[in-house]
Amino acid sequence: MRVVAGLIVAASLLGAADRDIQRAIAWEHYKDQAAARQARAERRHPSVTYDANRENRSSGQEMQGRPVKDPGPRDVRK
Repeated sequence: MRVVAGLIVAASLLGAADRDIQRAIAWEHYKDQAAARQARAERRHPSVTYDANRENRSSGQEMQGRPVKDPGPRDVRK
């Protein structure tokens, strides 16, 4: 009797593990689809712009441009 009960429990555990694996595979598939959608959207409307100055920063060259002054804290009492 214990052997039969043990076999039933083992079968149910294997079935639960199989369901968990299937859920994990489905989740990874969903994430892949979402990443592909995001890549398509980024290709149409990129949120990051790449410029030549970025490469110059890493080479140690000084950047040319206007100095930016800090206007100080804003008055938030309005």
